[in-house]
Amino acid sequence: MNRINAKEGDYEKLDIQSFTVLFTCLRIDRNTIPDGLYAYDLRHDDDCQGVICEIKPFVLVNHWGTILSKEPIPMSDGGCRLVTEDDYSYTGESCTLEEFMAEEQSMEVQMS
Repeated sequence: MNRINAKEGDYEKLDIQSFTVLFTCLRIDRNTIPDGLYAYDLRHDDDCQGVICEIKPFVLVNHWGTILSKEPIPMSDGGCRLVTEDDYSYTGESCTLEEFMAEEQSMEVQMS
């Protein structure tokens, strides 16, 4: 199973539930994720319609992609978070990992 370096990936912004995250359809090597970011896999539906149905720490079958979040995403006792079609939308924005991480820093500067 090939995995990419998180720092070298191409990402799209995705709003999923109350989180804005970076999305890639590829698997990310968890060892390359900078401190302060959290990685989760997205699982798509069993009918292969391309509908995201779960966020999990790791997905082997029906892997739709990987997301990077600035905050932990709470999971159920079963170790997943259910998602419906109404729970997410692609923003249409591309973003590098560096830009995504810098957004938080620029927000902190504006607030002080």
